[in-house]
Amino acid sequence: MSNGTDLTDLTEYQKAVLKVLADADGEALRGVEVRRRLQDDYGIELTKNGMNAVIRRNSRYPRQMVVIKWVDSSEIDGNTRHVSHQLKPEYIDTVREQLQ
Repeated sequence: MSNGTDLTDLTEYQKAVLKVLADADGEALRGVEVRRRLQDDYGIELTKNGMNAVIRRNSRYPRQMVVIKWVDSSEIDGNTRHVSHQLKPEYIDTVREQLQ
């Protein structure tokens, strides 16, 4: 298995988040966009807190595969803080192979 990563043990929500990021072909997506695509593409409705629970550090979510960073404050509407999620390019095929 490439990169020695087994994604089959993840929760359905974790798998779906990774699939959304793989579908984006390495593009960075804000959390709100990830949640919108989860709803549109996979019928999964996650609140912001729900999304945070899916990717929290003490879960099995493979954070090493994803670049998670605060969006530059100049790009932020009002005082809401946004985080972008980007699947590292070397993991796109791994996600697609394991989670199709």
